[in-house]
Amino acid sequence: MNVLVLGGNGYLGSKVVRWLVEKNYNVVCTKRTSSDLSRIIEFKDKIKMIPASVDSVESAMKYMDFDFVINVACNYGRSDVLYGNVIEANIEFPLRVLNKVAESGYCNYITIGTGLPDDMNMYSFSKKVFNEFGKFYCDKHKVNFICLTLQMLYGADEPIDRFLPSIIRKMILGEDVNTTIGTQHRDIISVEDVVKSIDLVMGTHLEGYWDIPVGTGVAPTISEIVDYIWDITDNKSKVNKGVIPMRDNEPDCIADIRLIKSLGEWMPLYWKDGINIMIEDIKGQLNCD
Repeated sequence: MNVLVLGGNGYLGSKVVRWLVEKNYNVVCTKRTSSDLSRIIEFKDKIKMIPASVDSVESAMKYMDFDFVINVACNYGRSDVLYGNVIEANIEFPLRVLNKVAESGYCNYITIGTGLPDDMNMYSFSKKVFNEFGKFYCDKHKVNFICLTLQMLYGADEPIDRFLPSIIRKMILGEDVNTTIGTQHRDIISVEDVVKSIDLVMGTHLEGYWDIPVGTGVAPTISEIVDYIWDITDNKSKVNKGVIPMRDNEPDCIADIRLIKSLGEWMPLYWKDGINIMIEDIKGQLNCD
């Protein structure tokens, strides 16, 4: 099977690339000139990397019939550039590739979406806009477009500035932790289970447009998650809840997993088990006993 991965050097993307290589698929991965390739450098002899440009993708399509395009490229809007990077990464580039997919007659396009409300921020809005384009292409050009909608992703080796690894590291080291009051509910899912959801969808041969919530079906509050980490790490840190203000209209996010369960076996890791694994892995990274 031939697979084109958009954004394969990122955190989730590198997990997807590893899985595809282990499945012995032929993998082509887009990369930007400034991309950090450290996560996929071990696969450099097993995958083909091309520039993240539509011309490069079009050239690749002339030499390889792709069975799937998997879009895991994204920008969360954390830079100083007002929206520009988000629009380019989340809409413009993947949309132009989708257009080439339609032109070339390839029909399976998987993208990663978000369960956040559409108007929460530019990241969630841009993901919604791209999905609307996906619906259009399904209706007009018979493209199979599958959006896997995540609520909250986590993994032990994710960037240390993200919420869960940052909290865990501070609590392992006994440092003070500042949080919101944490009343919002989040269905957190391990990165490995997200990869499994892609595997499940690719083996199901879905046709048309699909928006598939991906999660565990259980949504603890952020406060519960913080309390659990504090307890497992021996209660050494002082936790200051409410120091950080809640965002306006902070949503509760829980996946309705009935659809993904109907596609095949779906047994995601329970959140406490995943947190336990994450804590042990981070302790190892910190060389803690």
